[in-house]
Amino acid sequence: MVEIKAYKCGCHKVFVGKKACELHERVCKSWKHPKHKTCKTCKFGYQSYDSNGMEHEPQYLQTWKEWRCSNPLFNYDIHFTPAHENASDLNIICPIKKKKKKTTPLTPSLNSD
Repeated sequence: MVEIKAYKCGCHKVFVGKKACELHERVCKSWKHPKHKTCKTCKFGYQSYDSNGMEHEPQYLQTWKEWRCSNPLFNYDIHFTPAHENASDLNIICPIKKKKKKTTPLTPSLNSD
């Protein structure tokens, strides 16, 4: 009889190798994973620059990137749930999320007449 050591992720998947389990855990918890329904995987999500409104005094001007939603049905008061305290502009578990279309590389046709 052989004893096998297995590793279990937070999503309850089991792996034989520790590295495979750690990689899956990192990818599974990523905000780019479609199951989290964040702005990063939505076709309406985009990043824009925002500022503190001090354009007339450049020494105090601060700018930063911020996630926004261009969906006309999205209401920040109703649908917005911050993903994390360090990502307060990123929405998670969006009820009106639309998947981004994957772009396929153009390949030459094999059946050219």
